[in-house]
Amino acid sequence: MSGLVDVFIGRQPILDREMNLFAYELLFRGSREQNQAVILGGDSASAQVMLNAFGDIGLTDVVGDRKAFINFTESLLSPEYESFFPRKQMVIEVLEDVKVTPHLLKSIEALREMGFVIALDDYVFNPELEPLEALADIIKVDIMQVGPKPLIEHSAKLKDKGIQLLAEKVESNDQYEFCKRLGFDYFQGYFFAKPKIIEGKRLPTNKLGVLQLLASVYDPDVDMRKLSDLISRDVALSHKLLKFASSCAKFDQEISSIHHAVMQFGLERLKSWTSMLVISGVDDKPLELFKTAFIRAKFCELVGSRIRDFSPDTYFTVGLFSSLEAVLDTEMAILLEQMKLSQHVKAALLGQEGNLGMALQTVCAIERGRTDFKRPAGLSGIELSTLYLEAMRIAEQVELG
Repeated sequence: MSGLVDVFIGRQPILDREMNLFAYELLFRGSREQNQAVILGGDSASAQVMLNAFGDIGLTDVVGDRKAFINFTESLLSPEYESFFPRKQMVIEVLEDVKVTPHLLKSIEALREMGFVIALDDYVFNPELEPLEALADIIKVDIMQVGPKPLIEHSAKLKDKGIQLLAEKVESNDQYEFCKRLGFDYFQGYFFAKPKIIEGKRLPTNKLGVLQLLASVYDPDVDMRKLSDLISRDVALSHKLLKFASSCAKFDQEISSIHHAVMQFGLERLKSWTSMLVISGVDDKPLELFKTAFIRAKFCELVGSRIRDFSPDTYFTVGLFSSLEAVLDTEMAILLEQMKLSQHVKAALLGQEGNLGMALQTVCAIERGRTDFKRPAGLSGIELSTLYLEAMRIAEQVELG
């Protein structure tokens, strides 16, 4: 579908001393042909990598159960973003060009206390960076820039401090064996594998919708219900939220609606997530692309408010996500594997089962001008037509991103 945006991540393996896979470093890539470092604003590049990995493609599809090393610029090291990052799998790589200040050290220390693994990237034993060593779990040494003698001297000192060492830019077996004799724990470089491009697709994110969300999450009088409504108006934001929420370890329960996901996500995580969307840059999308989805969602919600077996939010979610299969050119069953929606919602989306599915079946039939459908909960044809017209009226009045 022309409205979709291609997304790419460079993924390079990190191996242990026995050449077993330990982790991957995730790198910004702008296209499938562009398998090399790109000159791009560091904040934007790192934010795009994280959004692509955690939401659009899915961390499980990118790294499985392995850890993900991701470059962090100085501004992204602020603990205010902590809620966005999954602690279990992420390794925060502090870039070599950071300026060591008391503020930076305090930020890294706070992140480490929160449970994050800290790595120093492209380390070349610069004395100015030495204060960072006390906060590092892993130090990645650029062996191409460090000669054998300093490598021997400094690696021994770092090992004595209990720091794990990772040799990067290893390009030959001799280099691998040399670093292994020095006690290095992990290895990365072209000798083992060049970065592989991982591809995916995402719904384009509307700039105005993201900015409205940003203003709302930082409103001192924020209303979580209004936040849910704002996200629900944009199927792209809704999909991103549900997919990321489903990838987080803390979300071990099924999600029944957008509002449920928002409440589980929490305000602090929403702030971090929204800020990351703004940093990464967003795309404009045509209004008509998702209008059908919103009309379906609103119709199902209105039907749900009459039936009252599930919350209207749950009915809204069924209607909203019923169009994702066509929008993403991906089978619904595959999409649902990536989101922890309740079994009732899944059954409605996959087989139009139950009252939820009957509401969806009804709105799809009305779209096609058909009348041969079962009426949910005995609602009359006139009532259903009235609800559909009401859904259309609301969709026309609401700015859908």
